[in-house]
Amino acid sequence: MVERKNKLKRVIVDILVLITIGLILFILPVRIEKQGLELFLFKFLLVSAGVVHAHISRKLMFPYIDFKTETKQMSKVLIIVWYATFIWAWARGG
Repeated sequence: MVERKNKLKRVIVDILVLITIGLILFILPVRIEKQGLELFLFKFLLVSAGVVHAHISRKLMFPYIDFKTETKQMSKVLIIVWYATFIWAWARGG
């Protein structure tokens, strides 16, 4: 039981951020055909959401990997792929 609470504490910030971003996307006027500046702002918001999601989840799941002191190349590659995957997934529409 205590273990479940600890796991929930690790991701509660992530859940709150996603709910906030979801509310922002819900409140913004969304039309089927986006053009020009609207499309740019919408995609920018999605990419920003991906960066925030990747950063928070990375800090919660891999806090021990620090680019300044890390010597293992595969650990650095893991973090780069982690960020790229989240950003790509959000940019594709969530």
